[in-house]
Amino acid sequence: MWVYLDREGRHVYEFTDHRRKEAPIRWLRGFKGYLHADAYPGYDEVFVPDEATEVACWAHARRKFLEAETTEPELTAEILSRIRSLYAIERHAKDMSLDDEARRALRQERATPILEELRAHLAVLETQVLPKSPMARAVGYTLRQWAALTTYVSDGRLSLDNNAAERALRAFAVGRKNWLFFQTEGGGRTAAILMSFLKTCEAAGVNPSEWYRDVYVRIDRERDFAKLLPHAWREHFQPEIEARRADLIRRLT
Repeated sequence: MWVYLDREGRHVYEFTDHRRKEAPIRWLRGFKGYLHADAYPGYDEVFVPDEATEVACWAHARRKFLEAETTEPELTAEILSRIRSLYAIERHAKDMSLDDEARRALRQERATPILEELRAHLAVLETQVLPKSPMARAVGYTLRQWAALTTYVSDGRLSLDNNAAERALRAFAVGRKNWLFFQTEGGGRTAAILMSFLKTCEAAGVNPSEWYRDVYVRIDRERDFAKLLPHAWREHFQPEIEARRADLIRRLT
């Protein structure tokens, strides 16, 4: 199950019977702009035309160092402390409700020096640790991804990690313990469509059950289907539903 989502929380899931690179390449062909993703090699071709700018995930980089914690606890603690400082800056920006430009300025001022020091530290560390050790793998992964890991500093719209997509996939990761299989490809595609609507409703602040019921009534007479998508539905039809509910409650009481 693949997931694609934007800043407003519009989710699109796609089901395939494989994990080959053809799926994201087909879906993202022609995409222009910033693209958050993990370091899955299948995404590499998406960035080749230089139209999509890769934004890597610090949560994945951090995970690599956690794997090295048992063998190099002191080195790991120092690196994780620096990564925590980056996340602290993001929490501060969120608490202050900074807009995109103010967030970019804050990152330039406070995150850039931390990143520069961290890169210098990793470059030295790379020459000191055993080549095939967990720490060497973590350091190598981070340095190879460095340009993409630091892209977020240049634009306040970007995120420090790709956790939004990770959370979006959690429903299937948890669900497979209950249903285990989709049984058929058709079942997988249906699940992807329904989950796309469900998660987009949640992101839009729309009650999914209410949305489904209303759309089923409107879909045979609404010519502009785009209005029925959760974010647009909230603007065009939710006030009508709420007014109808308020009127019903008023008459009942």
